[in-house]
Amino acid sequence: MKKFTVVTSFAPVWLQPNVDTDTIAPMKRLVADYSLPDYTFEPFRFLNGDGDSGQLNPQFPLNQKKFSGAEIFIVGENFGCGSSREPAAIGIAQMGIRCLIGTSFGGIFEKNCFQQGILPIRLNKDTLLTIAAQNQDGAYTVDLTQNHIICPDGSSWDFHVDAVQRERLLEGISDIEYTMKRYRHILSYIQTDKARRPWIYDTACLERSFGGPLR
Repeated sequence: MKKFTVVTSFAPVWLQPNVDTDTIAPMKRLVADYSLPDYTFEPFRFLNGDGDSGQLNPQFPLNQKKFSGAEIFIVGENFGCGSSREPAAIGIAQMGIRCLIGTSFGGIFEKNCFQQGILPIRLNKDTLLTIAAQNQDGAYTVDLTQNHIICPDGSSWDFHVDAVQRERLLEGISDIEYTMKRYRHILSYIQTDKARRPWIYDTACLERSFGGPLR
């Protein structure tokens, strides 16, 4: 996973509320050999919601030329609600989006974002609207090392992110890699626990208790 430290990018704004995971990653595109980023946001991204037509909807922010390659996306409330569909986060990541800024996210979707190296930032509604109203011809900076957003006009806004997820993103590591960083602590705990509760680790004792070999 790519490290997330400081990202500077134009930030298209799409304040559509309650965008669910089926809108982001339509089910019909998950049952065949489709390329996820080609159909992500299909109902809004293409005219008549038809990704096979290839006709982009000019009103959809990510289709606008000035936002080509945008890595920051400002979104509406309850973004990513609905089913626990990991391809929704995967598709957004594969489109190059590294940060979502909104007021609220679907719970599982938010966790899936972290797994894909996407930073979901929650702000209160007033702050989000202030940031969204900034000059759309200028770049925004999301600095995870300092936990703040710098807007095109130079104003700065702090945000909070879970400490564990922040560490993972800053270092670009998976959950397993994060766990293995604490291998010595885990080993120390096991050794201490063995001395305190040896019967937990005594398979022979367990076998005697269950009347035979454990299978």
